Amino acid sequence: MKKTICAVLAAVLCLCTLSACSGGSGVSVNGAEISKGVYLYFTDEAKKENPDADEAALKTAVNQMISEYVAVNSIYADRGLSLSADAKMELTQTVNSLWRLFGTYYTELGVTKQDLNNVEANKQYRDALIVDYYAPDGDEPIAEETLKTYFNQNYIAFKNITGFLTTVDNDGNAVPLSDAEKTALTTSFTNIANAVNGGSSIEEQANALDNTIVNTETVVISKADTRYPAEFFTAVAAIPNGTAKAFTAGDYIFVVQREDITDEDRDLYSQYRTDCLKMLKGEAFEQVLAGWAKLYPVSE
Repeated sequence: MKKTICAVLAAVLCLCTLSACSGGSGVSVNGAEISKGVYLYFTDEAKKENPDADEAALKTAVNQMISEYVAVNSIYADRGLSLSADAKMELTQTVNSLWRLFGTYYTELGVTKQDLNNVEANKQYRDALIVDYYAPDGDEPIAEETLKTYFNQNYIAFKNITGFLTTVDNDGNAVPLSDAEKTALTTSFTNIANAVNGGSSIEEQANALDNTIVNTETVVISKADTRYPAEFFTAVAAIPNGTAKAFTAGDYIFVVQREDITDEDRDLYSQYRTDCLKMLKGEAFEQVLAGWAKLYPVSE
């Protein structure tokens, strides 16, 4: 009974957030009017996704986003889910950061900080729903070993020092280093790798060279990560755990010390379990969500 009451209260709260703070939009879902700011947010997102869309196509895309938004809020509440304290803190930090960077843009758009908070919370609700849907006692359970195997095969952990194979000319343009400069830099990075393998550490070598970026905290990335050159993942995956190596990729030179992604004492898997689930089941869950969204049509 308590869980049912909580779910009902949460559902009421979710519906209230649809029309709170920034006025009505003129569209509603199941009788609850969508806030103007939330509607404007999704209109902006639809325009970004398809800048050439005509008015009819844009309206269809916005309505689909709104239906999914309401479906997520409602089903999240119906299932009695809640965000952890860490997730709530992450949400606050995300919203504050986005507002600090883009607050003027959102304000001019007609989106309030509360609207932004509602949208970002909805994203966390989506993550909670996919975890719940594929949980061991969920709608379509997925084996834990399947997720762990995917993590172990498609993620790497490391610390690194990054250097640049380019410099800036007098006109401010990026230009390649000379062959002599590349050779000298490669030698320096190889010496750092050798020092780490000889008992030093990335932390101790952090100040060995100027004009570098140093990650002394463990970095975890997947094969799909675009923050590093395409060949970076393959190069690091070939390095034995605990070993450092210098190599070039794109316009960069790296010293990377690979760490054991499977170390159960550190349990990196738990931190990235939801990411793995989204990679494996994300497309399938989008179809599930689309089915839910049909239950929440937009009306004017």
